[in-house]
Amino acid sequence: MKTLVIPDVHQKVEWVCSILEREKYDEVVFLGDWVDTLESPPAVFNFRETCAFLRDLSTSHSEKDKFVFLIGNHDLQYMHLNCKPSTSSVVAERAYYCSGFTKNKAREWRKVFYDEGLRDDFFWRTFRVSHLSQGYVFSHAGISEKHLSYGETVESFVNKSCQEAWYNYRQLTHPKNYILTDVGECRGGDSSIGGVLWLDWRHEFQPSPQIGRQILGHTTLPEPQIMGVHPDCESWNLDTGKHYAMISDGKVEIRRCSS
Repeated sequence: MKTLVIPDVHQKVEWVCSILEREKYDEVVFLGDWVDTLESPPAVFNFRETCAFLRDLSTSHSEKDKFVFLIGNHDLQYMHLNCKPSTSSVVAERAYYCSGFTKNKAREWRKVFYDEGLRDDFFWRTFRVSHLSQGYVFSHAGISEKHLSYGETVESFVNKSCQEAWYNYRQLTHPKNYILTDVGECRGGDSSIGGVLWLDWRHEFQPSPQIGRQILGHTTLPEPQIMGVHPDCESWNLDTGKHYAMISDGKVEIRRCSS
């Protein structure tokens, strides 16, 4: 079993294509954050081109059934604001805050997805908040013991609580919504720690035998980092813009691709 893990893309589409072309895999886990970037074309694809690539990757790629798409904090706001077939679908409300968001980009997202008939039911089917495979827990920013209810297992949290929050992401008062929206004080929010899309690697993430081994992105680093010296809670952050991982039979190998 070979699982390819591609962290935060941020419109580096050619980088993704290069990795997919060079590797053989049984599964690919994308850790989210497809859009918003501080770079400009031609270094990266523009916003609409990136949306179109993601749409085609998830709907018509020959190996799409091997792909697992996780939600990043930079993706969710664009999904949330597009629910009506007109420019009025893009409103001022910013329920899922992320830096780099603009209403013009939200309109581009709508044109690529919603106007092509790819609406909430498409995103519910195609995307997840977290994923379990090869003995690892995958998410955009990481899972903390504090996210779990009393007595809840990580399997239940991933497969039930996270999915419940995702299916109800338009209901901001839903009891599980904190999984998606909470932003910790170190990131400018008012929660004690960030949720699964916002947990900060440097200041909030803590390896935990209760959660187990994790792989995530979200917090940008110069090089991949590992926390947790015990094998039961070994955790990796891959968000460097240059590195990705291949997991073969439960063993992680960090690889570099700069193109």
